[in-house]
Amino acid sequence: MQNGLNLLLEKYSVSAKVAFSNNENVIEIEGASIPLLPWESERRFIELRNLVLTGRLGNMCTYRIGHTAKKGTDMFELLAREIGILEFTVNSKTKEIFAIAGKCAMNCIAETENGCVCTIELAATLNDGQNDIDKHEIITDNGVACDRVVDTQVPQSSIYLFGKSKEIFTDTDAELYGYTETQINTIRNAFALAKNEALRNENKEKMKHIKAVVDAAKLSLDTLENVKVEA
Repeated sequence: MQNGLNLLLEKYSVSAKVAFSNNENVIEIEGASIPLLPWESERRFIELRNLVLTGRLGNMCTYRIGHTAKKGTDMFELLAREIGILEFTVNSKTKEIFAIAGKCAMNCIAETENGCVCTIELAATLNDGQNDIDKHEIITDNGVACDRVVDTQVPQSSIYLFGKSKEIFTDTDAELYGYTETQINTIRNAFALAKNEALRNENKEKMKHIKAVVDAAKLSLDTLENVKVEA
């Protein structure tokens, strides 16, 4: 990913010294460690957020999130991602959460400060070689907004080849052609941070709050009670 980031830095004449660290969730900018929020550079979440901010969706009734990842995935890291997506798309912080969990699954109910109630269903049950399956759906008094194609339960690709190869492609970024969707979103977020110092401070504050929500979820697992977020 560093090569892709260097390409953007050079192309758009950004002089900041930026490098990915050993922690894939952090970027080093001018010697400072800044948390990455790659979902904020992902088109489907940007468009969901825009629908909320413009008021086109109407009043939110509930938000449903589901994410199934590979076996062995850290459930709290998965929760942190989905809380980040929730707060970004509805433009509001989580104020309270309830969580229950099994061996490889976790269910949560979270409420944001603007009154959105979100159910979050997480699982780590996929085998090696299988791609994550996630879906984000906002139900309102005007209808439903979803980041997936209507009536589908799994992510769809742009191009399918049928025959001997059976390959699929979803390349939508001409500048970062060849990288995976996750890598592209991470590079784009790192580039945005390199250009904007104010955004770096925002990312720090957002990640601090996301971690507070995850800590509240851990406490809820122990107490089996709703826990208010201390942040």
